Amino acid sequence: MNSGFKFKPIGDILKERGLISAQDLREGLEQQKTSGLPLGRIFVNLGFITQEQLLKVLGVQAEMETVELNDFVIAQEVIEKVPGSIARLYNVMPLSFQANTLIIATDNPLNFSIFDDLRFMFNCNIKGKVASPESIAEAIKKHYKQDAESVDELFFEISQNIPELIEGAENVENIGETASRLPIIKLINMIFTQAINRNASDIHFEPFQDNFKIRYRLDGVLYDVISPPKALHLAISSRIKVMANLNIAETRLPQDGRTLVRIAGRMVDLRVSTLPTLFGESVVIRILDRAAVQLSLNEIGFEPDTREKIRELIKRPYGIILSTGPTGCGKTTTQYSALSEINSIEKKIITVEDPVEFDLPGLIQVSVRPKINMTFPVALRHILRQDPDIIMVGEIRDTETVQMAIHASLTGHLVFSTLHTNDAPSVITRLIDMGVEPFLIASAIEAILAQRLLRCICTKCKHEYTPTEESLRDAGISEKESEGKKFYKGRGCEHCNYSGYKGRSGIFELLILDEDIRTLVLDKVPIAQLREQAIKNGMRTLREDGLLKVFSGRIALDELVAITSAYV
Repeated sequence: MNSGFKFKPIGDILKERGLISAQDLREGLEQQKTSGLPLGRIFVNLGFITQEQLLKVLGVQAEMETVELNDFVIAQEVIEKVPGSIARLYNVMPLSFQANTLIIATDNPLNFSIFDDLRFMFNCNIKGKVASPESIAEAIKKHYKQDAESVDELFFEISQNIPELIEGAENVENIGETASRLPIIKLINMIFTQAINRNASDIHFEPFQDNFKIRYRLDGVLYDVISPPKALHLAISSRIKVMANLNIAETRLPQDGRTLVRIAGRMVDLRVSTLPTLFGESVVIRILDRAAVQLSLNEIGFEPDTREKIRELIKRPYGIILSTGPTGCGKTTTQYSALSEINSIEKKIITVEDPVEFDLPGLIQVSVRPKINMTFPVALRHILRQDPDIIMVGEIRDTETVQMAIHASLTGHLVFSTLHTNDAPSVITRLIDMGVEPFLIASAIEAILAQRLLRCICTKCKHEYTPTEESLRDAGISEKESEGKKFYKGRGCEHCNYSGYKGRSGIFELLILDEDIRTLVLDKVPIAQLREQAIKNGMRTLREDGLLKVFSGRIALDELVAITSAYV
C-alpha cells in the first residue's frame, strides 16, 4: 500500500451518495477540529449514517472489499502467522496467506502504519479487507486464546533468546529498526494491556544509572512492576515515541503526544510525555480509558444531599461553578459528570481544555495550543461568539482567563472551571489575589466544590477492626462519637495487589455562595471567618465528608487521616 496515494475524502463520498448533506459535512468537519476523531466515526456518533454504511464507504475509499467475518473459514496456519497480542494491538484478523501475501481484516483501512508495521514484522506483503471493529474483536476472541505469556517471560525471551535486540538497542543508528522488532512491539502491547487490566492511571518508564524501571500508578500510588534490561530503554522509549508520532531522533527536548490503542476490544487514549534526564528519557503515559470512567454524578462519591445540591446548581441559567483541589483529584471527571447530566439537544455546550480528556458526544470541544497563541483567553473570546449556553474552561491560570469567565457568567452563561487551592473558602482569597474585585466574585460565582480522591477498602479482603485511641484522636473523633460505629480496613489480597485498597472515591466540600457568604466576600473578611460562616450554613468539610464514608465502611480511617490531615 502506498501511503502517498491520495484518497477521495470520505465526506465527499458520503455526500455524493446522498448519505449526508452539506450542512452535515460542515458540522462533522467542525467537530473533527476539536475532537480529533475520524470523520466517519463522527458521522456515526451524530447519527447521520450507520456503522454498516461507514464500512462500505471505507471500503470504497480505500479500494478494499468489505467482508463479513462470520463467512470466513480461517486456516490454523494463518492464525499462527500473527500472534494474538499483535492481532489485539492492531485490531486486525488474519484471513489468508498465499504467495508471500498476508490478507488481513481491519476496521481502519487508511491507517498506513498498521500495514507498514505488519509488513516489517512478518517480512511479507500485506493486503486488507474492511470489517467492523465488533466482528474483528469477536473473531480474535474466537480464534485466539488469552496469551499465557507474561511480561517477565517476554523479558527472558528478549534478553536470552534474541540477544541481537540488546545489541541493536545499544546502537543509536539501529534504534529505529530495533524499536520496530516484533518482541519489542509485543512487550509494549503487553505492558499496556497489563496496566489497563489493573486499572492503572499512568505508566512510568524511568531510566537510572544502572537500571531501568517500569511503574504503574494504581489508585493514586506508584508500584514497581518490572525492570527490563537497561539496554532496552532506548528501544522501548523510541517505540512509544513512534506510536505517539513524536520525533524519534529528538532526545534533548521534552515532547508531548498521544495515541489511540485498542485493548480488549475497546479504544484507549494514551497521552505520552517525554522528559530528558541524566540517564536518558523518562517517559510517562497517562491512560484515559473512557470505558473505565463513570461520568455520572451517582458514581463519583457524592453523599445524597450534596448530590442533590449539585444537581440544583447545574440547572441554573448562569453563574460560575468552580472545582478546586490538587492535580489528579478528579476535578475534570466531576465537571464532565455534571456536563453529561445537563447535556441535551436544547443546549450548546463548548469546552476549552489543555488537553481535551474525554470525548463526550454532543459537546463542542476545543484544545488550547499555546505555540500558535490559542490560549484559554483567546479561545474563550471566540467561544462567546459561538452562541453557547454552557462553557467549561479546563483551568483558570491567570487574571485574563478569570475575567473572561466572569464576563461570560455575567452575560448569561453557565460556566464551569477549575482552580488550585487547598479548600473551598481559599478560592475567594485566591481570586482576590489575582486582581478580581470582591463585588465581581460575589456577583458571578454560584458555588465552589473542593475535593480529594481517597482509596476505597478492597471488598475482597475487607474486615472489621478496632482503631487505636491515637488514630481516633488524629481523625478528630471523640470517644462518644465512636460508640456504636464500626471501622474497616483491608488485609491485602491478590485482588488488590496486597495493598488492602481497590478503586477510589471522592470526598467533597461544597461552598454555596448564599447571601451571608456574599456579604462577607464584599467585606473582604479572613478565610477563617468565611469558613466558619459556611459551616454554620451547612457546609460539610472534607474531613466530615470523609468520616461519613469511614462510618459506612467504604474508606479506611488511616487513609482519611493521611489525605486530610492538612485541611482540618
